[in-house]
Amino acid sequence: MLAGLARDPGRVAIRHAGGALTAQECLDGVYRTARALLACGLERGDGVTVLAGNRPEAVLARLAANLIGCRVAMLYTDRPVADQVAMAEDAGTAAFVFEPGRFDAAARRIAAALPAAAVLALGPTAFGADLAELAAPLSAAPLAPRYRPDDVMAVRYTGGSTGRPKGVLRRFARPPRPELVAASTFLLCTALCHGGGTTADLALAAGGTVVLQEGFAAQEVLAAVEEYRVSRLYLPPHLLYQVLDHPGLSRTDTGSLRRVGYTGCLPVPERLAEATRRLGRVLHQTYSLTECGPVTRLTPDEHLDPRLLTTAGQPFPDTEVRIVDEEGVPLPAGRTGEICVRTPTAMSGYWRNPELTAQVLRDGWLHTGDLGSLDAAGYLTVAGRRDGMAIVDAHNVFPRDVELPLLAHPQVREAVMFATTGPDRLERVHAAVTTAAGGGVTQAQLHRWVRERGGPLCDPSSILLLPRIPLGDTGKPDLAALRALVEEGGPQGALGTE
Repeated sequence: MLAGLARDPGRVAIRHAGGALTAQECLDGVYRTARALLACGLERGDGVTVLAGNRPEAVLARLAANLIGCRVAMLYTDRPVADQVAMAEDAGTAAFVFEPGRFDAAARRIAAALPAAAVLALGPTAFGADLAELAAPLSAAPLAPRYRPDDVMAVRYTGGSTGRPKGVLRRFARPPRPELVAASTFLLCTALCHGGGTTADLALAAGGTVVLQEGFAAQEVLAAVEEYRVSRLYLPPHLLYQVLDHPGLSRTDTGSLRRVGYTGCLPVPERLAEATRRLGRVLHQTYSLTECGPVTRLTPDEHLDPRLLTTAGQPFPDTEVRIVDEEGVPLPAGRTGEICVRTPTAMSGYWRNPELTAQVLRDGWLHTGDLGSLDAAGYLTVAGRRDGMAIVDAHNVFPRDVELPLLAHPQVREAVMFATTGPDRLERVHAAVTTAAGGGVTQAQLHRWVRERGGPLCDPSSILLLPRIPLGDTGKPDLAALRALVEEGGPQGALGTE
């Protein structure tokens, strides 16, 4: 990334609400911040934990920490503070860096749990030290890297939709994939600490520009695409749908787009076809995991084949995928089982969790916990998380079993399956849907529709009719929020089967 910034120092490297930074200004900021961190007593091997939104200062602070050999953990901004505290403690934090103002309350609680850690803010602060003020008078001359290839570069916490997030360990030495692409303008409107942040890194490394937005808003995304001639965009499926549904899309010049990447949850084939019609040959799907990065890809041209839109594409050339049963025995084409991956980009393990590492990494294979199948041509179909599966009347019910029948209804735009466990310890399947404006479809009609097409086991105990699916920081559906709606008798009363 530093080499990419140095390639054309005069170009605009980062755009944001406060203005723009040239590549040279980014380099100066990295080197000054690195010296400030050293002056605070940080050394190679120390942990730096960051709580911040999509701000240039957060990008530069992370680079500076890595440059001097520190590992970096970036906290999800939408997690409960108790989880953020637990992650900061787990990460072995020697310095806690936060965005002042927006995260003051959370930062105080996190800092209180880390009495030995330096507390640094990305700007003027009511407590701790202002990292920018410390860095300002220091030299911007290049600083030699202090890390070693086998040092830990990052502890990347998973999204935690099925429990407390786990820390994925990444070392500095890592195969150069995904490959760098030609200089581009990439718009980041999802969390910096998630997959979109990796694409932002690649854009800077390739000599491109990153446009940072503080969270997703369809109107702002469309405006930025037109104004800055954005060529690359990362939109998890549910955010892509919001862009497609926005009335401003038809009035927006999206001709600069060359790739719209998506991953994270099962997409709706009909909506992918719609996106290709309206945006052009730009969709690029990957099946990716925090534990290993991209595994398979469905290219823009493959999106033109309707038969492939229910798949996640074929494995990357350096990656092997196999499907195994509960005993670890490989299954033939067409059978559903656990997806296992062998790739040079697999994680070294989970941070401070050798037991879980041993369960997941076995004989060179990463056991993903996801369920899926391979067809005869090697295309992967993902059924969902093993722990997202529900057991109803002794039968396995996968998200796809419930979501696909619902999505076949002409008035359903989005569908998400989730499960709850009652006091009787029995699992119950639920679904949340959004519908076309003015459609007027009822829950009773949707229940009948699913029973007719998927059978009684696929008919959810309740269906939530929502104006919008709640999303987490990563752009994935927030299953915890959906479960809370069921428990509270949420929108439309979360009525049961009729």
